Amino acid sequence: MQLNESMSTQDNSLAENYYQQAIEQWKSRDQKQALQFFKKAVRAKPSNAHYWYALAGTYHIQNKFRAARFCFEKSLNLNPNQDEIKIFLCEICYLLTDYKSVAYYAGQVDLSKIQNLEILYKVACSFKELGQLEKTGQVCSQILSLDDNFWQAKLLAAEILRIKGYSGEAKVLVLELIDQQPTVGKFWNELGINEVDLAHEDEALSAFSKAEQYVSGPEKLIIGSNYLFEFSSGLRTAKDILDAHLLWNKKYCKDQGGSFQSSKFNYLKSNDKKNIAYLSGDFKTHSVSYFIEGILENHSRDAFNIILLSNTQEDEKTKKFKELADIWIDLKLTNFETAAQIVKRLNIDILIELSGHTNGNKLNLLSSRLAPVQATYLGYFATTGLSTIDYWITDNVVHPAHTVELATETIFRLPRCYLAYTPPPQSPSIAESPVIKNGYITFGSFVASRKISDYSILLWSSILSEIPNSQLLIKNRSCVSPLYRSELIEKFSLCGISSQRINFNEAKLNLEDHLALYNKVDIALDTYPASGCTTTVEALWMGVPVLTRLGELMVSRNSASLLHALNLQNWIAETDEEYIDKGIKFTQSIEQLALLRQGMRERFMQSELYDSRGLTLHLEDFYLKALQEKLSANKEVRF
Repeated sequence: MQLNESMSTQDNSLAENYYQQAIEQWKSRDQKQALQFFKKAVRAKPSNAHYWYALAGTYHIQNKFRAARFCFEKSLNLNPNQDEIKIFLCEICYLLTDYKSVAYYAGQVDLSKIQNLEILYKVACSFKELGQLEKTGQVCSQILSLDDNFWQAKLLAAEILRIKGYSGEAKVLVLELIDQQPTVGKFWNELGINEVDLAHEDEALSAFSKAEQYVSGPEKLIIGSNYLFEFSSGLRTAKDILDAHLLWNKKYCKDQGGSFQSSKFNYLKSNDKKNIAYLSGDFKTHSVSYFIEGILENHSRDAFNIILLSNTQEDEKTKKFKELADIWIDLKLTNFETAAQIVKRLNIDILIELSGHTNGNKLNLLSSRLAPVQATYLGYFATTGLSTIDYWITDNVVHPAHTVELATETIFRLPRCYLAYTPPPQSPSIAESPVIKNGYITFGSFVASRKISDYSILLWSSILSEIPNSQLLIKNRSCVSPLYRSELIEKFSLCGISSQRINFNEAKLNLEDHLALYNKVDIALDTYPASGCTTTVEALWMGVPVLTRLGELMVSRNSASLLHALNLQNWIAETDEEYIDKGIKFTQSIEQLALLRQGMRERFMQSELYDSRGLTLHLEDFYLKALQEKLSANKEVRF
């Protein structure tokens, strides 16, 4: 017993000696030597929480964050009541992009007592990454109560307001920031996104143009894509859209390695399983997910390896996509060079990008030739502008033989609807037509607020004015905002429609309840020039016919493709006058509406929209033929 006590005393003395030497080295600013002595102190006395704390602090200052985290957590395990360490761990876990751990440690302390604004901001950003919007807003409010000039928190607060649907209110905050610092590109970009949500097309494009002037590097790519997305959603000529995308490519991508050279891909053999990769920012709960899921489930695993390249802020549904992948690669935090190197090592045969210029894209990756066949599909409604993308996969309704659409890609038309829908397993039943109970027609629009253009409001008002007592139910994320509702009501009022006839669903609904809301709608009115897609499919699945106005370009033809798949061509109007006439005519036979509604689910399930397997077979056939064409050419080919 005396021997053990003596050894313990010696260990304590030795450890303390090492610790004091480390402090002396620290005072001399020799961090390297200080680190070595702190390590020796920890080895001599590993049960001393303070020694671990000191070692962690040294690693932290040297930006060795993983080692710092390990040591801080060791110290915390030995002495759990160290709030200062929990706060340090919030910062370190944020720097390691471990947002769940940030939230965990933030939950272990009283955030209201923290005065360090930078750490509070990192906590707020972590909550945002985890989708915990209320907590994000609360921390931002705390930061701004301590320092109203902390612009990062005000910008994040505005972003959270927008995500929650309060784009008008968020816009007020952003304009305050711009007034204070008019040359910050982030502010103009956020303003542009808010203007998009509010369907203020000209204001959005102006804001994105301003933003582009004040940023550099990867931010220019993002803002350029934001501009193209909004520009292509409006009434534009095919040439104007193509020219805008070509300019984006010239400014930011410059087609790195635009030609295919078979020698670069000599690993390919005709009998090998082919590597198909899908690149997307939407492997989560998102419109794209409802269409790509069935394809991934039905791919032949005997013929293909399925690689998913993700640029996704993950959620619960992401787990499903990870299960469907043979290889899952997370590219969210990688720069262009690193991502390109990772993808090249995968020996991909066919690379399909699913985002175009939508949010979360990594489109610039495909400006480098990463696979013999590169194609764009599903997520976007215009050309990408990249000549290194060989094909744009659509169908004969979206792009008929006489299409005026212009593209850098070769348009490949599938011999069927280019989409197939995977409905949720617990889909609500279809109720009887609401007009039978209500005694009046209820029109509906559940599309995103950005698509409810002045053009759409004029068309809808022309129909409503001819059908006494008819109502319009609008549901989108922005309906929670009093500013948004007031603006929309004013626009309808200018078209002669009173506010009593415009109804808003303000509730945030889960998917099942969202679908059930279609049971309150007799006829869905599609938007123009940007037509619906997911909302059109949902309406049809729930028995609600959709009236669409056909345009010349894909942006105005998605709903038409879906209606063709269900043999509902009579719900497609080619002019404004026909749209209005059909909108009036279809309300005049309640019995026909009711019959159509009750038979719609069966019609849907017998259609191409429910046939993911058939769509997948057509895609696989195309992939193999496109690949064989590239390989058999055995020379440089430029599309």
